[in-house]
Amino acid sequence: MSTALPATVLVSRTARDRDGAALNKWAHELCRDAAGFPGYLCSHVAAGGDSTVHIGLSFAGAEHLLRWERSETRASRLAEGEALTEGTPAPLPLTRGGGTGGAPSRLRSAILIWVALFPPAVLINAVVIPHLDAWPGIARTLLLTLVLVPTVVFGALPLLQNALGRWQRKRSKRPTG
Repeated sequence: MSTALPATVLVSRTARDRDGAALNKWAHELCRDAAGFPGYLCSHVAAGGDSTVHIGLSFAGAEHLLRWERSETRASRLAEGEALTEGTPAPLPLTRGGGTGGAPSRLRSAILIWVALFPPAVLINAVVIPHLDAWPGIARTLLLTLVLVPTVVFGALPLLQNALGRWQRKRSKRPTG
């Protein structure tokens, strides 16, 4: 009985001349070719916009994936794809959102939360709280948290995380040297 773990590879390709239909057809043919190899488990092609496709291939183990990656069938299909694509294949991480797979550090989380929390807290303290002098402190605190928590969790923090993610992706695509 084999204890090999499944092996999956994900890659993104962009169509030359923005011909997404031809690239999509090619990607499905690539997956059909892979399906004929021992250890093949599944494949998936997803559009990443009008002219980009994301291709995922899974095999029963690394040795099966390597056999596919070293095959003449794959090399031939990739050569056909070169005429349809621009740039180099972009490997994709196996995590949602393109992250590294690990949770962010506590320090990074604390800084992000503070940056997302500070502006709405200042705004509420400057605009709303002065009008609530007659309220008991516990009631003012309750109101402040009832407004701030959803504002930060569903508004400010996702905006900040998206902006940070775009900046990191842009930074990682810059040529080094």
